[in-house]
Amino acid sequence: MKGSETPASEDAYLRGLNLLARRDHGTAELRNKLKTKGFSPEAINLAVLRLSDQGLLDDAKFSARWVDSALRNGRGYGARLLQELLRKGIPGEIAQLAVSEAGAENSSEQVLASIIAKRFAAFNHDGATLKERQRVYSYLQRRGFSLSDIMNYFRLLRLESLENEQI
Repeated sequence: MKGSETPASEDAYLRGLNLLARRDHGTAELRNKLKTKGFSPEAINLAVLRLSDQGLLDDAKFSARWVDSALRNGRGYGARLLQELLRKGIPGEIAQLAVSEAGAENSSEQVLASIIAKRFAAFNHDGATLKERQRVYSYLQRRGFSLSDIMNYFRLLRLESLENEQI
């Protein structure tokens, strides 16, 4: 324990360290968890500062890892991911940077293909009823994809299918 720290701030630090050992947290999320455990604002501030100084608590790294995981697991894309990061208390600039960097590495078509393969493997766009298409489109829009991205994806899929039939 450093000379300026109180036993409460040491306890808050250890609790924060324990929480971070289980999974990543953003600063705001960790602050809220420590607050619910009854730590004082001063103890929380000291613990967060110490964890940040040690490189264990970093909103930019957390955001990048969280967005990467969300993309791999099909939880969303673009605006949806930005909205969720903001809800987690990540500052806007950091959240925007993480989402835009991930978007540069993962095209919407790649992510769409992955989600459709997992969630709608048996979906046949051309043979689907209007209601089935609307259900799939709505699901994908709630995941952050624009309607134009969705329609372009299925249009390209249809063109590829026609080309394969001609070969």
